[in-house]
Amino acid sequence: MRVNDLLRLGATSLTGKLDNPRREASFLLAAAMGVDEIKLRLEPMALVPEKTEVVFHSWITRRTLGEPVQHLVGTCQFWGRRFEVSPDVLVPRPETEFLIEAVLDLPLPEQAKVVDIGTGSGCIPLSLKAARPRWRISGVDISKKALKIARRNQKRLGLDIDLINSDLGSGLRGGWDLVTANLPYIPSSAITSLPIEVSYDPRLALDGGQDGLDFVRRLISDLERLLVPGAFCALELGENQADIVVSIAQSEGLEEWLRVADLGGCQRMLILRSTSH
Repeated sequence: MRVNDLLRLGATSLTGKLDNPRREASFLLAAAMGVDEIKLRLEPMALVPEKTEVVFHSWITRRTLGEPVQHLVGTCQFWGRRFEVSPDVLVPRPETEFLIEAVLDLPLPEQAKVVDIGTGSGCIPLSLKAARPRWRISGVDISKKALKIARRNQKRLGLDIDLINSDLGSGLRGGWDLVTANLPYIPSSAITSLPIEVSYDPRLALDGGQDGLDFVRRLISDLERLLVPGAFCALELGENQADIVVSIAQSEGLEEWLRVADLGGCQRMLILRSTSH
């Protein structure tokens, strides 16, 4: 079939299920063909190989069922780079880029020692390493499957970070200038009401317990051991969690340094600072 015919069929299948069916069909067909979407617009009458048609139709069917487009094509754009993703890791969200931006503005040593806890695909530590090559950066995850994805991303991007299998910070020694963490923060009761695309992410990366803060509490209780005096911890949080987390942190001897709201107004990023001496 020709490009135009496949785009029409794909868009028809997705109509009523997605906000922009033609755009989604175009993205998937370009990915299946291994070309830029501009090429589709320039060559609408080009014939598409039969094997590519099969892949495209399979992706369209899976997309109608709500499977994330990132899982279909196996990659996700984050902070100007493309990362491999799979059902074993959380698909990086655009709002997490606010964490990267906030961290890069912190007053950290030139050779800061940084660890990302719950690293998943490795998008946070690898993005930080690309921006600050002299930082000594590690990524930690309890999931060995997630670490395999992170290692592949590290190898493809050619960035030197350490990747460690650990339950939060339990397998780490202290001495860190910065801890970053996008831990599970969805309350257990809300998991079933999440958008269908999010349901394809691993539950381990979503479910934060009764109020969504089980893992955050555990990490904060360990920060005094992990951080050097005056060091920072940058957390991504859910709706209406920042005030609660600040109270938890203050009880552990930490102070609030900065909050960053996302485009929807949620106080999504919270940066804490160690006050111990």
